[in-house]
Amino acid sequence: MRKLSIRLYGGKHNGGSKTSAVEKLLILFVCIAAFLIFSSRFHVGTGSLPDKVSEVSEGWYYIQDGQKIPVTLSASITLDSDEDLVLYCDGLTAENAEQVLTTRGAVYRLKISVGSETLYQYDDAAFPRNAQMASKVNCTAQLPSSYDGEAVSFTYENTDGRTFHIKEVYAGTPLNVFFYHCSKDAVTLLTVFVMAILAVITIGISLYLKYMHVQEKRFSDIAWFLLFCVCWFLTDSSLAQILGGSSPVIRYISFYAFMLLAVPMLHFIKNTESMKNCPVIDVIIWLFYGNAILQSILNYFGIFDFVDMLFLTHLLLFGGSGVLMVLLISAYKKDKNRELFSILISFAVVAGGGVISLILYWLLKISHYETFFELGIVVFIVLLIRILVVTMVQNLKFKTETMVYQRLAKEDSMTGLENRRAFDELLEKLEKNLSSYQNLYLIFMDLNQLKIINDTHEHHAGDEVIIATARCIEKAFGSMGTCFRLGGDEFCAVLPNSALSGHQLSARLDEEIRLYNSIGSKYQISLSRGISNIRDNSGNLKTVSDWKQEADLNMYHNKGWTKNTELGRTKR
Repeated sequence: MRKLSIRLYGGKHNGGSKTSAVEKLLILFVCIAAFLIFSSRFHVGTGSLPDKVSEVSEGWYYIQDGQKIPVTLSASITLDSDEDLVLYCDGLTAENAEQVLTTRGAVYRLKISVGSETLYQYDDAAFPRNAQMASKVNCTAQLPSSYDGEAVSFTYENTDGRTFHIKEVYAGTPLNVFFYHCSKDAVTLLTVFVMAILAVITIGISLYLKYMHVQEKRFSDIAWFLLFCVCWFLTDSSLAQILGGSSPVIRYISFYAFMLLAVPMLHFIKNTESMKNCPVIDVIIWLFYGNAILQSILNYFGIFDFVDMLFLTHLLLFGGSGVLMVLLISAYKKDKNRELFSILISFAVVAGGGVISLILYWLLKISHYETFFELGIVVFIVLLIRILVVTMVQNLKFKTETMVYQRLAKEDSMTGLENRRAFDELLEKLEKNLSSYQNLYLIFMDLNQLKIINDTHEHHAGDEVIIATARCIEKAFGSMGTCFRLGGDEFCAVLPNSALSGHQLSARLDEEIRLYNSIGSKYQISLSRGISNIRDNSGNLKTVSDWKQEADLNMYHNKGWTKNTELGRTKR
Protein backbone atom coordinates (compact mmCIF):
# COMPACT_ATOMS: atom_id res chain seq x y z
CA MET A 1 0.00 0.00 0.00
CA ARG A 2 2.89 2.34 0.61
CA LYS A 3 4.10 1.85 -2.95
CA LEU A 4 0.57 2.32 -4.25
CA SER A 5 0.18 5.62 -2.42
CA ILE A 6 3.48 6.96 -3.79
CA ARG A 7 2.59 5.91 -7.30
CA LEU A 8 -0.80 7.60 -7.18
CA TYR A 9 0.74 10.79 -5.93
CA GLY A 10 3.00 10.84 -8.95
CA GLY A 11 6.20 10.23 -7.00
CA LYS A 12 9.13 7.96 -7.88
CA HIS A 13 8.53 4.29 -8.23
CA ASN A 14 11.05 1.57 -8.92
CA GLY A 15 13.78 4.12 -9.37
CA GLY A 16 12.12 6.31 -12.00
CA SER A 17 9.56 9.10 -12.27
CA LYS A 18 6.42 7.98 -14.07
CA THR A 19 3.28 9.82 -15.07
CA SER A 20 0.05 8.36 -13.67
CA ALA A 21 -3.02 7.65 -15.80
CA VAL A 22 -4.85 10.54 -14.13
CA GLU A 23 -2.07 12.96 -15.08
CA LYS A 24 -2.07 11.69 -18.68
CA LEU A 25 -5.82 12.24 -18.97
CA LEU A 26 -5.44 15.68 -17.43
CA ILE A 27 -2.71 16.65 -19.90
CA LEU A 28 -4.80 15.31 -22.80
CA PHE A 29 -7.83 17.32 -21.69
CA VAL A 30 -5.84 20.54 -21.39
CA CYS A 31 -4.35 20.01 -24.87
CA ILE A 32 -7.77 19.38 -26.42
CA ALA A 33 -9.23 22.39 -24.62
CA ALA A 34 -6.36 24.61 -25.78
CA PHE A 35 -6.90 23.47 -29.37
CA LEU A 36 -10.63 24.15 -29.17
CA ILE A 37 -10.02 27.58 -27.66
CA PHE A 38 -7.66 28.46 -30.48
CA SER A 39 -9.89 27.09 -33.22
CA SER A 40 -13.09 28.64 -31.87
CA ARG A 41 -11.68 32.03 -30.81
CA PHE A 42 -9.17 32.73 -33.55
CA HIS A 43 -10.55 31.20 -36.75
CA VAL A 44 -9.70 33.10 -39.94
CA GLY A 45 -12.19 33.61 -42.73
CA THR A 46 -15.11 31.27 -43.41
CA GLY A 47 -13.05 28.16 -44.01
CA SER A 48 -13.23 27.20 -40.34
CA LEU A 49 -17.03 27.61 -40.12
CA PRO A 50 -19.44 24.69 -40.49
CA ASP A 51 -20.74 23.93 -43.97
CA LYS A 52 -23.48 26.28 -45.27
CA VAL A 53 -22.88 28.82 -42.49
CA SER A 54 -21.29 31.77 -44.24
CA GLU A 55 -20.28 35.25 -43.29
CA VAL A 56 -22.50 37.96 -44.76
CA SER A 57 -19.66 40.20 -45.91
CA GLU A 58 -21.14 42.18 -48.81
CA GLY A 59 -23.69 44.95 -49.15
CA TRP A 60 -23.29 46.63 -45.75
CA TYR A 61 -23.67 50.38 -45.39
CA TYR A 62 -25.07 53.12 -43.19
CA ILE A 63 -26.36 56.59 -44.02
CA GLN A 64 -24.74 59.71 -42.59
CA ASP A 65 -25.43 63.25 -43.72
CA GLY A 66 -27.54 61.86 -46.54
CA GLN A 67 -24.64 59.82 -47.92
CA LYS A 68 -24.40 56.03 -48.20
CA ILE A 69 -21.20 54.87 -46.48
CA PRO A 70 -20.13 51.26 -47.21
CA VAL A 71 -18.86 49.08 -44.33
CA THR A 72 -16.93 45.82 -44.13
CA LEU A 73 -17.64 43.82 -40.97
CA SER A 74 -16.28 43.54 -38.40
CA ALA A 75 -15.81 47.28 -37.97
CA SER A 76 -15.60 50.15 -35.50
CA ILE A 77 -17.94 52.93 -36.63
CA THR A 78 -17.92 56.45 -35.18
CA LEU A 79 -20.90 58.72 -35.81
CA ASP A 80 -20.91 62.51 -35.80
CA SER A 81 -23.95 62.57 -33.53
CA ASP A 82 -25.36 60.69 -30.55
CA GLU A 83 -27.94 58.94 -32.70
CA ASP A 84 -28.40 55.20 -33.00
CA LEU A 85 -26.51 53.35 -35.72
CA VAL A 86 -28.61 51.73 -38.44
CA LEU A 87 -26.73 49.31 -40.69
CA TYR A 88 -28.35 48.11 -43.89
CA CYS A 89 -27.52 45.02 -45.90
CA ASP A 90 -28.62 44.50 -49.49
CA GLY A 91 -26.24 41.58 -50.06
CA LEU A 92 -28.91 38.98 -49.29
CA THR A 93 -31.16 37.41 -51.94
CA ALA A 94 -34.36 35.40 -52.09
CA GLU A 95 -32.21 32.27 -51.74
CA ASN A 96 -31.60 33.32 -48.13
CA ALA A 97 -35.31 33.03 -47.28
CA GLU A 98 -35.93 31.12 -44.03
CA GLN A 99 -32.25 31.27 -43.16
CA VAL A 100 -31.06 32.45 -39.74
CA LEU A 101 -28.91 35.55 -39.25
CA THR A 102 -26.72 35.58 -36.15
CA THR A 103 -24.34 38.12 -34.65
CA ARG A 104 -23.22 39.66 -31.36
CA GLY A 105 -24.99 42.95 -30.67
CA ALA A 106 -26.84 42.68 -27.37
CA VAL A 107 -24.53 45.32 -25.85
CA TYR A 108 -26.23 47.82 -28.22
CA ARG A 109 -29.72 46.34 -27.72
CA LEU A 110 -29.80 45.19 -31.32
CA LYS A 111 -32.97 45.17 -33.41
CA ILE A 112 -33.13 43.32 -36.76
CA SER A 113 -35.83 44.28 -39.24
CA VAL A 114 -36.98 43.72 -42.80
CA GLY A 115 -38.90 46.77 -43.89
CA SER A 116 -41.31 47.57 -41.12
CA GLU A 117 -41.30 44.01 -39.77
CA THR A 118 -39.16 43.42 -36.68
CA LEU A 119 -37.54 39.99 -36.78
CA TYR A 120 -35.55 40.29 -33.55
CA GLN A 121 -35.34 42.73 -30.65
CA TYR A 122 -32.92 42.24 -27.78
CA ASP A 123 -34.81 42.56 -24.50
CA ASP A 124 -33.44 41.82 -21.02
CA ALA A 125 -36.17 43.58 -19.06
CA ALA A 126 -37.08 40.30 -17.33
CA PHE A 127 -33.46 39.78 -16.21
CA PRO A 128 -31.02 42.66 -16.90
CA ARG A 129 -27.45 41.86 -17.98
CA ASN A 130 -24.32 43.94 -17.68
CA ALA A 131 -22.01 44.69 -20.63
CA GLN A 132 -19.81 41.61 -20.14
CA MET A 133 -22.81 39.31 -19.95
CA ALA A 134 -24.52 40.94 -22.93
CA SER A 135 -21.36 40.66 -25.02
CA LYS A 136 -21.74 36.86 -24.94
CA VAL A 137 -25.34 36.88 -26.18
CA ASN A 138 -25.93 35.72 -29.76
CA CYS A 139 -28.66 37.72 -31.47
CA THR A 140 -30.47 35.56 -34.01
CA ALA A 141 -33.28 36.31 -36.44
CA GLN A 142 -34.88 34.09 -39.06
CA LEU A 143 -35.76 35.60 -42.43
CA PRO A 144 -39.38 35.01 -43.45
CA SER A 145 -40.26 32.49 -46.17
CA SER A 146 -41.55 35.39 -48.27
CA TYR A 147 -38.22 37.21 -48.16
CA ASP A 148 -37.35 38.43 -51.68
CA GLY A 149 -33.97 40.07 -51.13
CA GLU A 150 -34.95 43.48 -49.79
CA ALA A 151 -32.55 45.35 -47.48
CA VAL A 152 -32.24 44.09 -43.90
CA SER A 153 -31.63 46.71 -41.22
CA PHE A 154 -29.63 46.25 -38.02
CA THR A 155 -30.32 49.00 -35.48
CA TYR A 156 -27.67 49.44 -32.75
CA GLU A 157 -28.73 51.63 -29.82
CA ASN A 158 -26.26 54.28 -28.78
CA THR A 159 -25.51 53.16 -25.22
CA ASP A 160 -22.02 54.57 -24.65
CA GLY A 161 -20.59 57.37 -26.78
CA ARG A 162 -20.54 57.58 -30.56
CA THR A 163 -18.31 54.60 -31.45
CA PHE A 164 -19.86 51.22 -32.22
CA HIS A 165 -17.82 48.00 -32.35
CA ILE A 166 -19.79 45.83 -34.75
CA LYS A 167 -19.25 42.07 -35.03
CA GLU A 168 -19.55 39.86 -38.11
CA VAL A 169 -22.95 38.57 -39.23
CA TYR A 170 -23.38 34.93 -40.30
CA ALA A 171 -26.22 33.26 -42.19
CA GLY A 172 -27.26 29.62 -42.55
CA THR A 173 -30.02 27.12 -41.98
CA PRO A 174 -31.31 26.92 -38.38
CA LEU A 175 -29.61 23.55 -37.82
CA ASN A 176 -26.25 24.65 -39.23
CA VAL A 177 -26.33 27.86 -37.21
CA PHE A 178 -27.04 25.79 -34.12
CA PHE A 179 -23.98 23.63 -34.79
CA TYR A 180 -21.96 26.76 -35.46
CA HIS A 181 -22.80 28.07 -32.00
CA CYS A 182 -21.98 24.63 -30.55
CA SER A 183 -18.51 24.92 -32.08
CA LYS A 184 -18.11 28.40 -30.57
CA ASP A 185 -19.01 26.96 -27.16
CA ALA A 186 -16.88 23.84 -27.69
CA VAL A 187 -14.67 24.47 -24.65
CA THR A 188 -17.66 24.93 -22.34
CA LEU A 189 -19.45 21.88 -23.73
CA LEU A 190 -16.32 19.75 -23.41
CA THR A 191 -15.81 20.99 -19.85
CA VAL A 192 -19.44 20.23 -18.96
CA PHE A 193 -19.10 16.75 -20.49
CA VAL A 194 -15.96 16.01 -18.46
CA MET A 195 -17.59 17.36 -15.29
CA ALA A 196 -20.73 15.28 -15.86
CA ILE A 197 -18.60 12.13 -16.17
CA LEU A 198 -16.66 13.04 -13.03
CA ALA A 199 -19.94 13.70 -11.21
CA VAL A 200 -21.24 10.24 -12.12
CA ILE A 201 -17.95 8.67 -10.99
CA THR A 202 -17.92 10.50 -7.66
CA ILE A 203 -21.60 9.69 -7.02
CA GLY A 204 -20.87 6.03 -7.72
CA ILE A 205 -17.88 6.04 -5.37
CA SER A 206 -19.92 7.81 -2.69
CA LEU A 207 -22.69 5.19 -2.89
CA TYR A 208 -20.13 2.38 -2.82
CA LEU A 209 -18.46 3.80 0.28
CA LYS A 210 -21.84 4.16 1.95
CA TYR A 211 -22.55 0.51 1.14
CA MET A 212 -19.17 -0.43 2.62
CA HIS A 213 -19.94 1.69 5.73
CA VAL A 214 -16.89 3.87 5.11
CA GLN A 215 -17.34 7.41 6.44
CA GLU A 216 -16.08 9.60 3.58
CA LYS A 217 -18.50 12.43 2.76
CA ARG A 218 -16.08 14.35 0.55
CA PHE A 219 -16.92 12.38 -2.61
CA SER A 220 -20.55 13.54 -2.34
CA ASP A 221 -19.29 17.10 -1.72
CA ILE A 222 -17.34 16.93 -4.99
CA ALA A 223 -20.38 15.50 -6.78
CA TRP A 224 -22.55 18.42 -5.62
CA PHE A 225 -19.87 20.90 -6.63
CA LEU A 226 -19.64 19.35 -10.10
CA LEU A 227 -23.42 19.45 -10.53
CA PHE A 228 -23.45 23.14 -9.53
CA CYS A 229 -20.64 23.78 -12.05
CA VAL A 230 -22.51 21.94 -14.82
CA CYS A 231 -25.62 24.04 -14.17
CA TRP A 232 -23.64 27.28 -14.11
CA PHE A 233 -21.50 26.63 -17.18
CA LEU A 234 -24.43 25.42 -19.27
CA THR A 235 -26.83 28.20 -18.32
CA ASP A 236 -24.10 30.83 -18.67
CA SER A 237 -23.20 29.72 -22.20
CA SER A 238 -24.44 31.64 -25.21
CA LEU A 239 -25.89 28.42 -26.63
CA ALA A 240 -28.20 27.99 -23.64
CA GLN A 241 -29.30 31.61 -23.94
CA ILE A 242 -30.25 31.03 -27.59
CA LEU A 243 -32.25 27.91 -26.73
CA GLY A 244 -33.88 29.65 -23.77
CA GLY A 245 -34.88 32.73 -25.75
CA SER A 246 -35.92 35.67 -23.61
CA SER A 247 -36.99 33.48 -20.67
CA PRO A 248 -35.29 34.62 -17.44
CA VAL A 249 -35.38 31.11 -15.95
CA ILE A 250 -31.98 30.16 -17.37
CA ARG A 251 -30.41 33.34 -15.98
CA TYR A 252 -31.91 32.70 -12.53
CA ILE A 253 -30.50 29.16 -12.51
CA SER A 254 -27.12 30.51 -13.62
CA PHE A 255 -26.99 33.16 -10.88
CA TYR A 256 -28.08 30.86 -8.05
CA ALA A 257 -25.65 28.14 -9.17
CA PHE A 258 -22.87 30.72 -9.16
CA MET A 259 -23.85 32.22 -5.80
CA LEU A 260 -23.85 28.78 -4.11
CA LEU A 261 -20.99 27.28 -6.11
CA ALA A 262 -18.48 27.42 -3.26
CA VAL A 263 -20.72 25.82 -0.61
CA PRO A 264 -20.02 22.15 -1.48
CA MET A 265 -16.28 22.81 -1.49
CA LEU A 266 -16.54 24.52 1.89
CA HIS A 267 -18.21 21.35 3.17
CA PHE A 268 -15.38 19.38 1.55
CA ILE A 269 -12.84 21.34 3.61
CA LYS A 270 -15.04 20.99 6.70
CA ASN A 271 -15.11 17.19 6.24
CA THR A 272 -11.32 16.98 5.97
CA GLU A 273 -9.93 15.46 9.16
CA SER A 274 -7.50 18.28 9.96
CA MET A 275 -10.19 20.97 9.45
CA LYS A 276 -13.22 19.50 11.26
CA ASN A 277 -12.85 21.70 14.33
CA CYS A 278 -12.77 24.99 12.42
CA PRO A 279 -15.86 27.17 13.09
CA VAL A 280 -14.66 29.84 10.63
CA ILE A 281 -15.66 27.54 7.75
CA ASP A 282 -19.22 27.33 9.10
CA VAL A 283 -19.32 31.14 9.21
CA ILE A 284 -18.21 31.37 5.55
CA ILE A 285 -20.83 28.80 4.53
CA TRP A 286 -23.58 30.82 6.18
CA LEU A 287 -22.26 33.98 4.54
CA PHE A 288 -22.80 32.39 1.13
CA TYR A 289 -26.32 31.32 2.11
CA GLY A 290 -27.00 34.78 3.51
CA ASN A 291 -25.69 36.39 0.32
CA ALA A 292 -28.11 34.32 -1.80
CA ILE A 293 -31.04 35.11 0.50
CA LEU A 294 -30.23 38.84 0.67
CA GLN A 295 -29.87 39.19 -3.10
CA SER A 296 -33.13 37.29 -3.62
CA ILE A 297 -35.00 39.68 -1.31
CA LEU A 298 -33.50 42.82 -2.85
CA ASN A 299 -34.19 41.58 -6.36
CA TYR A 300 -37.75 40.49 -5.54
CA PHE A 301 -38.70 43.92 -4.20
CA GLY A 302 -37.01 45.66 -7.13
CA ILE A 303 -34.42 47.45 -4.99
CA PHE A 304 -31.46 46.01 -6.95
CA ASP A 305 -31.15 43.69 -9.91
CA PHE A 306 -29.04 40.55 -9.56
CA VAL A 307 -26.51 41.93 -12.02
CA ASP A 308 -25.99 45.03 -9.85
CA MET A 309 -25.17 42.83 -6.86
CA LEU A 310 -22.80 40.50 -8.69
CA PHE A 311 -19.80 42.15 -7.09
CA LEU A 312 -21.02 40.92 -3.67
CA THR A 313 -20.67 37.31 -4.79
CA HIS A 314 -17.28 38.04 -6.37
CA LEU A 315 -16.12 39.76 -3.19
CA LEU A 316 -17.31 36.85 -1.07
CA LEU A 317 -15.59 34.35 -3.35
CA PHE A 318 -12.36 36.31 -3.30
CA GLY A 319 -12.42 36.87 0.46
CA GLY A 320 -13.55 33.34 1.26
CA SER A 321 -10.80 31.86 -0.92
CA GLY A 322 -8.21 33.97 0.87
CA VAL A 323 -9.43 32.91 4.32
CA LEU A 324 -9.52 29.24 3.27
CA MET A 325 -5.97 29.42 1.95
CA VAL A 326 -4.82 30.90 5.27
CA LEU A 327 -6.66 28.19 7.21
CA LEU A 328 -5.24 25.41 5.03
CA ILE A 329 -1.70 26.76 5.33
CA SER A 330 -2.08 27.07 9.10
CA ALA A 331 -3.46 23.53 9.39
CA TYR A 332 -0.65 22.16 7.22
CA LYS A 333 1.99 23.78 9.42
CA LYS A 334 0.48 22.01 12.44
CA ASP A 335 -0.16 18.67 10.76
CA LYS A 336 2.15 18.19 7.80
CA ASN A 337 0.41 15.31 6.03
CA ARG A 338 0.53 14.74 2.29
CA GLU A 339 -3.24 14.80 1.81
CA LEU A 340 -3.58 18.27 3.31
CA PHE A 341 -0.68 19.56 1.21
CA SER A 342 -2.27 18.18 -1.98
CA ILE A 343 -5.61 19.80 -1.09
CA LEU A 344 -3.81 23.09 -0.50
CA ILE A 345 -2.20 22.90 -3.97
CA SER A 346 -5.56 22.03 -5.56
CA PHE A 347 -7.27 25.02 -4.00
CA ALA A 348 -4.37 27.23 -5.02
CA VAL A 349 -4.95 26.14 -8.64
CA VAL A 350 -8.67 26.92 -8.63
CA ALA A 351 -8.13 30.16 -6.70
CA GLY A 352 -5.57 31.23 -9.30
CA GLY A 353 -8.02 30.50 -12.08
CA GLY A 354 -10.69 32.49 -10.27
CA VAL A 355 -8.42 35.51 -9.76
CA ILE A 356 -7.44 35.51 -13.45
CA SER A 357 -11.11 35.31 -14.41
CA LEU A 358 -12.04 38.22 -12.14
CA ILE A 359 -9.21 40.33 -13.61
CA LEU A 360 -10.39 39.54 -17.14
CA TYR A 361 -13.99 40.27 -16.15
CA TRP A 362 -13.69 43.51 -14.17
CA LEU A 363 -10.46 45.12 -15.37
CA LEU A 364 -9.95 43.97 -18.95
CA LYS A 365 -13.67 43.59 -19.79
CA ILE A 366 -13.02 40.35 -21.69
CA SER A 367 -16.24 38.41 -22.30
CA HIS A 368 -14.68 34.93 -22.32
CA TYR A 369 -13.18 35.26 -18.87
CA GLU A 370 -14.85 32.03 -17.72
CA THR A 371 -12.65 29.81 -19.91
CA PHE A 372 -9.72 30.07 -17.50
CA PHE A 373 -11.99 29.39 -14.55
CA GLU A 374 -13.55 26.36 -16.29
CA LEU A 375 -10.16 24.80 -17.01
CA GLY A 376 -8.96 25.62 -13.49
CA ILE A 377 -11.98 23.88 -11.97
CA VAL A 378 -11.45 20.74 -14.05
CA VAL A 379 -7.80 20.55 -12.99
CA PHE A 380 -8.87 21.25 -9.40
CA ILE A 381 -11.48 18.47 -9.39
CA VAL A 382 -9.17 15.90 -10.99
CA LEU A 383 -6.53 16.63 -8.37
CA LEU A 384 -9.05 16.33 -5.53
CA ILE A 385 -10.46 13.05 -6.85
CA ARG A 386 -6.94 11.73 -7.16
CA ILE A 387 -6.25 12.65 -3.53
CA LEU A 388 -9.49 11.07 -2.30
CA VAL A 389 -8.96 7.88 -4.29
CA VAL A 390 -5.61 7.41 -2.53
CA THR A 391 -7.27 8.05 0.84
CA MET A 392 -10.16 5.74 -0.06
CA VAL A 393 -7.81 2.89 -1.01
CA GLN A 394 -5.94 3.30 2.26
CA ASN A 395 -9.17 3.43 4.29
CA LEU A 396 -10.65 0.40 2.53
CA LYS A 397 -7.44 -1.53 3.08
CA PHE A 398 -7.50 -0.64 6.77
CA LYS A 399 -11.20 -1.52 7.04
CA THR A 400 -10.67 -4.84 5.24
CA GLU A 401 -7.77 -5.73 7.50
CA THR A 402 -9.82 -4.78 10.56
CA MET A 403 -12.73 -6.91 9.36
CA VAL A 404 -10.38 -9.84 8.75
CA TYR A 405 -8.86 -9.48 12.22
CA GLN A 406 -12.32 -9.25 13.78
CA ARG A 407 -13.43 -12.29 11.86
CA LEU A 408 -10.35 -14.28 12.84
CA ALA A 409 -10.86 -13.30 16.46
CA LYS A 410 -14.33 -14.89 16.36
CA GLU A 411 -13.53 -17.91 14.17
CA ASP A 412 -12.28 -21.33 15.10
CA SER A 413 -9.09 -21.81 13.12
CA MET A 414 -9.46 -25.57 12.71
CA THR A 415 -13.09 -25.90 11.55
CA GLY A 416 -13.96 -22.42 10.26
CA LEU A 417 -17.01 -22.31 12.55
CA GLU A 418 -17.48 -19.38 14.89
CA ASN A 419 -15.83 -19.74 18.30
CA ARG A 420 -16.90 -19.30 21.93
CA ARG A 421 -16.26 -15.54 21.84
CA ALA A 422 -18.69 -15.18 18.95
CA PHE A 423 -21.19 -17.39 20.82
CA ASP A 424 -21.04 -15.21 23.93
CA GLU A 425 -21.48 -12.04 21.86
CA LEU A 426 -24.50 -13.56 20.10
CA LEU A 427 -26.10 -14.48 23.43
CA GLU A 428 -25.68 -10.87 24.62
CA LYS A 429 -27.48 -9.59 21.52
CA LEU A 430 -30.25 -12.19 21.78
CA GLU A 431 -30.85 -11.46 25.46
CA LYS A 432 -31.84 -7.88 24.61
CA ASN A 433 -34.61 -9.01 22.28
CA LEU A 434 -35.69 -12.49 23.34
CA SER A 435 -39.41 -11.69 23.39
CA SER A 436 -39.44 -11.24 19.60
CA TYR A 437 -38.73 -14.97 19.06
CA GLN A 438 -41.45 -17.60 19.00
CA ASN A 439 -38.91 -20.37 18.52
CA LEU A 440 -35.22 -20.06 19.32
CA TYR A 441 -33.41 -23.36 19.59
CA LEU A 442 -30.10 -23.91 21.33
CA ILE A 443 -28.32 -27.19 20.54
CA PHE A 444 -25.27 -28.25 22.54
CA MET A 445 -23.30 -31.11 20.95
CA ASP A 446 -20.44 -33.20 22.22
CA LEU A 447 -18.24 -35.52 20.15
CA ASN A 448 -18.11 -39.00 21.68
CA GLN A 449 -14.88 -40.99 22.15
CA LEU A 450 -12.56 -38.25 20.91
CA LYS A 451 -10.03 -39.10 23.64
CA ILE A 452 -9.96 -42.74 22.57
CA ILE A 453 -9.35 -41.74 18.94
CA ASN A 454 -6.53 -39.39 19.97
CA ASP A 455 -4.92 -42.04 22.21
CA THR A 456 -5.24 -44.80 19.64
CA HIS A 457 -4.54 -43.00 16.38
CA GLU A 458 -2.74 -39.82 17.55
CA HIS A 459 -4.05 -36.28 17.42
CA HIS A 460 -4.13 -35.88 13.63
CA ALA A 461 -6.90 -38.50 13.59
CA GLY A 462 -8.78 -36.58 16.25
CA ASP A 463 -8.41 -33.38 14.27
CA GLU A 464 -9.82 -35.12 11.22
CA VAL A 465 -12.86 -36.28 13.17
CA ILE A 466 -13.41 -32.79 14.63
CA ILE A 467 -13.35 -31.24 11.15
CA ALA A 468 -15.69 -33.90 9.75
CA THR A 469 -18.09 -33.34 12.67
CA ALA A 470 -18.07 -29.58 12.03
CA ARG A 471 -18.99 -30.21 8.38
CA CYS A 472 -21.91 -32.45 9.38
CA ILE A 473 -23.20 -29.84 11.86
CA GLU A 474 -22.82 -27.09 9.26
CA LYS A 475 -24.72 -29.10 6.64
CA ALA A 476 -27.50 -29.83 9.10
CA PHE A 477 -27.94 -26.37 10.64
CA GLY A 478 -25.81 -23.85 8.70
CA SER A 479 -28.72 -22.64 6.56
CA MET A 480 -30.98 -22.26 9.60
CA GLY A 481 -28.75 -20.37 12.02
CA THR A 482 -25.20 -20.08 13.36
CA CYS A 483 -22.88 -22.98 14.20
CA PHE A 484 -20.05 -22.80 16.75
CA ARG A 485 -17.14 -24.85 18.02
CA LEU A 486 -16.90 -23.96 21.68
CA GLY A 487 -13.63 -25.80 22.18
CA GLY A 488 -12.20 -29.35 22.17
CA ASP A 489 -15.05 -31.75 21.35
CA GLU A 490 -17.87 -29.25 22.14
CA PHE A 491 -20.10 -27.75 19.47
CA CYS A 492 -23.20 -25.58 19.46
CA ALA A 493 -25.90 -24.25 17.12
CA VAL A 494 -28.34 -21.37 17.62
CA LEU A 495 -31.39 -21.56 15.34
CA PRO A 496 -33.84 -18.60 15.40
CA ASN A 497 -37.48 -19.07 14.38
CA SER A 498 -37.04 -22.62 13.12
CA ALA A 499 -40.19 -24.29 11.77
CA LEU A 500 -38.88 -27.72 12.82
CA SER A 501 -39.38 -29.34 16.19
CA GLY A 502 -36.54 -30.48 18.44
CA HIS A 503 -36.97 -34.12 17.32
CA GLN A 504 -36.88 -33.09 13.68
CA LEU A 505 -33.71 -31.07 14.24
CA SER A 506 -32.06 -34.04 15.94
CA ALA A 507 -33.11 -36.31 13.07
CA ARG A 508 -31.64 -33.86 10.59
CA LEU A 509 -28.29 -34.05 12.37
CA ASP A 510 -28.45 -37.87 12.58
CA GLU A 511 -29.00 -38.05 8.83
CA GLU A 512 -25.86 -36.03 8.09
CA ILE A 513 -23.82 -38.21 10.46
CA ARG A 514 -25.24 -41.38 8.90
CA LEU A 515 -24.31 -40.18 5.43
CA TYR A 516 -20.76 -39.45 6.54
CA ASN A 517 -20.32 -42.78 8.33
CA SER A 518 -21.81 -44.72 5.41
CA ILE A 519 -19.17 -43.64 2.89
CA GLY A 520 -16.58 -45.86 4.58
CA SER A 521 -14.87 -43.17 6.59
CA LYS A 522 -11.85 -44.40 8.55
CA TYR A 523 -13.15 -42.90 11.78
CA GLN A 524 -16.85 -43.03 12.64
CA ILE A 525 -18.64 -40.05 14.19
CA SER A 526 -20.87 -40.32 17.25
CA LEU A 527 -22.39 -37.08 18.51
CA SER A 528 -24.40 -36.44 21.70
CA ARG A 529 -26.73 -33.46 21.66
CA GLY A 530 -29.06 -31.52 23.92
CA ILE A 531 -31.82 -29.28 22.54
CA SER A 532 -33.71 -26.47 24.26
CA ASN A 533 -36.29 -23.96 23.02
CA ILE A 534 -36.39 -20.45 24.49
CA ARG A 535 -40.10 -21.01 25.28
CA ASP A 536 -41.55 -23.82 27.32
CA ASN A 537 -44.56 -25.95 26.33
CA SER A 538 -46.91 -23.24 27.59
CA GLY A 539 -45.20 -20.57 25.48
CA ASN A 540 -43.58 -18.83 28.44
CA LEU A 541 -40.18 -17.24 27.90
CA LYS A 542 -37.18 -18.79 29.67
CA THR A 543 -34.16 -16.90 30.89
CA VAL A 544 -30.97 -17.33 28.92
CA SER A 545 -29.40 -19.08 31.91
CA ASP A 546 -32.26 -21.64 32.15
CA TRP A 547 -32.21 -22.04 28.36
CA LYS A 548 -28.49 -22.93 28.36
CA GLN A 549 -28.78 -25.16 31.43
CA GLU A 550 -31.62 -27.16 29.91
CA ALA A 551 -29.71 -27.74 26.65
CA ASP A 552 -26.63 -28.76 28.62
CA LEU A 553 -28.54 -31.23 30.83
CA ASN A 554 -30.32 -32.72 27.80
CA MET A 555 -26.95 -33.24 26.12
CA TYR A 556 -25.51 -35.12 29.10
CA HIS A 557 -28.65 -37.25 29.39
CA ASN A 558 -28.25 -38.06 25.71
CA LYS A 559 -24.54 -38.76 26.21
CA GLY A 560 -25.33 -41.24 28.97
CA TRP A 561 -27.87 -42.97 26.74
CA THR A 562 -25.32 -43.08 23.94
CA LYS A 563 -22.71 -44.67 26.20
CA ASN A 564 -25.18 -47.30 27.46
CA THR A 565 -26.25 -48.07 23.89
CA GLU A 566 -22.66 -48.47 22.74
CA LEU A 567 -21.87 -50.66 25.76
CA GLY A 568 -24.88 -52.87 24.94
CA ARG A 569 -23.74 -53.25 21.35
CA THR A 570 -20.25 -54.23 22.56
CA LYS A 571 -21.69 -56.95 24.84
CA ARG A 572 -23.82 -58.26 22.01
